[in-house]
Amino acid sequence: MSTLGFDPARLGPPAGARVAVVGGCGGMGRVLVQALLDTGVEVAVLDLPSSLAEHAPPPQALALEIDGSQAASVTQAFGALGQRWPQLNGMVNLAGFFKGYERLQHLPVEVFDEVIAGNLRSHFLCAQAALPLLHAAGQASMVQVASTLAVDVVKRYAHYSAAKAGLVALTKGLARENAPAVRVNALAPGLTQTAFLQGGTGRERIFQGIKEEDYAAMVPMKRMAQPQDMCGPMMFLLGPASGFVNGETLIVDGGVYVQ
Repeated sequence: MSTLGFDPARLGPPAGARVAVVGGCGGMGRVLVQALLDTGVEVAVLDLPSSLAEHAPPPQALALEIDGSQAASVTQAFGALGQRWPQLNGMVNLAGFFKGYERLQHLPVEVFDEVIAGNLRSHFLCAQAALPLLHAAGQASMVQVASTLAVDVVKRYAHYSAAKAGLVALTKGLARENAPAVRVNALAPGLTQTAFLQGGTGRERIFQGIKEEDYAAMVPMKRMAQPQDMCGPMMFLLGPASGFVNGETLIVDGGVYVQ
């Protein structure tokens, strides 16, 4: 090990670390899971049964069914994980979905509640269930995946933005309450080329999608993000190289929000 306290040639967690990835069957999740496995990290993938069936995790990964918006499901999933792994070195939560492309004045309250449950309540429940396993490791990292829409609200996405803004606040609270043993940070991706842009894969397809070329024209990097663009930042936040980063939200959107 380097005198720096981490291996400067290694981006993510050390080989042999154990990391749980909630929502690991999605576009970003699959890339992250493979990167972790490729670097010798043990991985547990927690996702909806339909997502596990559509995008089965690699055979080396432990697969567990979970519905993050349901407390009983979260308790059962992390209970099963704890029986296999008594401690966790890291957890990434990518759970989230969009529904209700409407102005707030027309948005049904049931849709608002569903989006809050799927994008905010789920992160609270999973964090609460994972924390004992993370504390058991002594030094661990939690990464919550939010969105640039948490800070840059656009029309017809305000309910989704409210959930993601709440997630940023939840991250800050978790960071202050659980340091120094567990660091908690958030990643805020800009629009990324995954199935999410066609309405998602885990629950249902909601809207027709976004034209990549139209969005790319607004981005200083002149392209839409790919899932691989989010993998490096997540690996960094999981690993010891980010050991003094806590309570932060890392925006990765090609420079859109800074304009």
